[in-house]
Amino acid sequence: MIAAFRFQMLATLNTLVCVETPLAEPFPLLRDPRVIRTETDIQECRKLWGMFSPQQDAWDDWDLMFAFHDQDNHRLNFLVHQTSEGRPDGLVPLVYDTTQNRFMSMAGSYPDGRILWLRNQDFPEFFEQLPERTVLFDLKQSWVSDLLQLYPRFEANFTEQDLRYYLVPSDFEFDFYKHIDTFSSEKKQKFLYDLRNIRKREPTLRWSDENEANLFIELVNRNFGAESDYANADSANEVRRVIDELDRSGRLKTLTIEIDGARHAVSLSLLHGNKMIALYASSNNGYNNLGKLLNVETIQEACRLRVDEISFMTGMQWKADWKMKGEPCLTMRKPPAPWPATSG
Repeated sequence: MIAAFRFQMLATLNTLVCVETPLAEPFPLLRDPRVIRTETDIQECRKLWGMFSPQQDAWDDWDLMFAFHDQDNHRLNFLVHQTSEGRPDGLVPLVYDTTQNRFMSMAGSYPDGRILWLRNQDFPEFFEQLPERTVLFDLKQSWVSDLLQLYPRFEANFTEQDLRYYLVPSDFEFDFYKHIDTFSSEKKQKFLYDLRNIRKREPTLRWSDENEANLFIELVNRNFGAESDYANADSANEVRRVIDELDRSGRLKTLTIEIDGARHAVSLSLLHGNKMIALYASSNNGYNNLGKLLNVETIQEACRLRVDEISFMTGMQWKADWKMKGEPCLTMRKPPAPWPATSG
């Protein structure tokens, strides 16, 4: 504490003497009165989301993101930055995942290209308040780069990189086959040969807005058995909640493919504004190149709808092989990666 003194003038004979006498109440240090608090009430969290969300992209929508939220295993733990007057001016929508003992952004690892709704200069204060074992998946690299330019000391916390893959249909005049024309001669020939072969099975393609979450789960489980992500009931129920929300809100685009009278492939896409996101897709691995046909027809539907962008999200080498655009995303961890293999 900085001591504060008053000067008392004492007269001694013909001399003035200055005597330092401590004040009873020292002057307080100047400090920023803004604070970070935690909000756990669902209705208050929803209000805060509405206050800070730009409401532009699918991942800005509370109803969709809440569909990813597992109310049995996730606990809302929003961090709210507020001014001295108590006005919220920054938000990190954290949840606590009880199954993996970690904190993460609401909706977890599925949404990509996200940013944090805070001023960059407030990040160090937020970071200090983030609990240990916090992971924020797939943040937009451009946002992270601006942040690290200000605070390079946090670089060790942002070492995991992935790519969000997407296509811009106007780049190839809303015809995916013109995009295929940009492949090497050998690759293009093989690609078209594969499509011709699967079309010989006379597949029936059907676009609708129907909820086919169970068909998707069934196909994945048939292909991968006990190793399937959706052999886990919690993961399967997440898909059902998300597709229920898309069905309810009228944003669901469903493609099923039948061969010999049975459905062997399905894609479940999200149409939000003028952007399309290929959320879930699976096909029977017993039919070679059926998955390729499924993805090509999903892209062609995006072209028919003349969307600005169709996103295929992060991961998987085939997307790069198809010459999709890639937007880097970075994951933040506190403490820095790597974490133990069992920690999520």
